Amino acid sequence: MVIEQGRWHSRRTAWKPHGDSVRNLRTVQDTEPEIAVEGNLRRAGASMPKSRTHEVMTKHTYFEYEEFEWHKYRSFSAKGDSTADVHWPEHALEPDQRISERRETYHAKFSVNADDGEREYVTELDEATWRTLKVGLKCRLKVSAFSDEVKQVTALRQR
Repeated sequence: MVIEQGRWHSRRTAWKPHGDSVRNLRTVQDTEPEIAVEGNLRRAGASMPKSRTHEVMTKHTYFEYEEFEWHKYRSFSAKGDSTADVHWPEHALEPDQRISERRETYHAKFSVNADDGEREYVTELDEATWRTLKVGLKCRLKVSAFSDEVKQVTALRQR
C-alpha cells in the first residue's frame, strides 16, 4: 500500500492556470529589456543587407500561484507464513494524505528434495491458489527447463 502526502508548491508560468489544485493566483507584469533587430526583406541569392539592433523595453505578463501536488510519502506491506497472517496494513491517514495504490501479491516457497540436495523455488500465485496451500502440503511443480521459474502449482491430495 502506498500513501501520498499533498503539498502546495509555488509556481510561475506564462499561461494562466485553472482548476481546484490552484490557489493564490496573482497576475504579474514585468517590463524587461529585449534586443530588437531591424532589417530589410531580402530575396534568395541577394546580398545580405545590413541590419540594426537596439534595445527595447517590452511588457511580459506572468502568473504566480501555488499548486497542490501529491508526492509519495510512505509504503506499507504485510507478510506472513499463513493465510491468517496476511491482511491490509493499518495506517491512520493525516490531513492531506491519501492511499494512492493498493496492490496485493501472493508468494509461496517450495522445498524439493532432489538427488543433488534440497532446492527451493519461490513463485507468485493468484490469491485463490495461494489460499489453498498449507505448510507441509505436497504439491507438484511444473518448472521451466531453462530457469527455476515455476510455471504451475498443483496441490496433491492427502491420503
